[in-house]
Amino acid sequence: MQDQFDADLAGFGFGALECTIMCGRYVSPDEAAIERHWHIGRHNLNTSIVPVFNVAPTMQVPIILQAPDGIIELAWARWGLIPGWWKKPAPPSLTFNARSEEAAEKPTWRSSLKTMRCLMPARGWYEWNEHERVRAESGRQVNQPYFIYAPDEEVVAFAAMWSLWKRPDAEPVLSCALLTREAAPSIAHIHHRMPVVLDPEQYLAWLAPSTTPKEVGMLIADSLQDFEGYRVSTKVNSVRNDFPGLLEKIGQQTGRAG
Repeated sequence: MQDQFDADLAGFGFGALECTIMCGRYVSPDEAAIERHWHIGRHNLNTSIVPVFNVAPTMQVPIILQAPDGIIELAWARWGLIPGWWKKPAPPSLTFNARSEEAAEKPTWRSSLKTMRCLMPARGWYEWNEHERVRAESGRQVNQPYFIYAPDEEVVAFAAMWSLWKRPDAEPVLSCALLTREAAPSIAHIHHRMPVVLDPEQYLAWLAPSTTPKEVGMLIADSLQDFEGYRVSTKVNSVRNDFPGLLEKIGQQTGRAG
């Protein structure tokens, strides 16, 4: 998994260990927090969910989707969507997020956005401010990383899409990608884009395959906008670092949207 991720980053022009791809890192909650938030009583996970403090593309992540019988359940998915029509033996690179403004028109996302929508549980996400340059432990000048979160929510949900890639002579692969939009005013100085973060009242409509494209657009437009962010260590730049200390605050916290 690490080798594949490093190869993807190299192909996109980033160093393997100091990735600052937009909306490409987040913090996942533990199983108890997810179950408290969604009151999910049935799932098909064969392992427990532990918090990850530096989730990166190509990792297996928990998602919430609506099963064919209408039950809301948890599943594991590869973060990096593989369209069902994909024919090459290796998965596509850099399909972990999609611009919400154009996803409905792009072949990679079109079918999934229409009827295969899911939620990606998170505590918050990392973003890098290109206007703040700092020196990393390696000695390189890099963009300052921030942790961004909803101040009144233990868990948030990224609006996302899923796909099932059926391979010849191999197990199917469930994969996902999050949607992005323009940043909320309170964090726009950190980065101009952010994940689409849904209000809990929007969850069921987002998951329902019957929700129309127009209604999907309205859910995105009305998604949450109240966030705060603070500086964190450049240790988060390395996908190999995963520990609670990555969330420690450095310097002053940013403002909050009113």
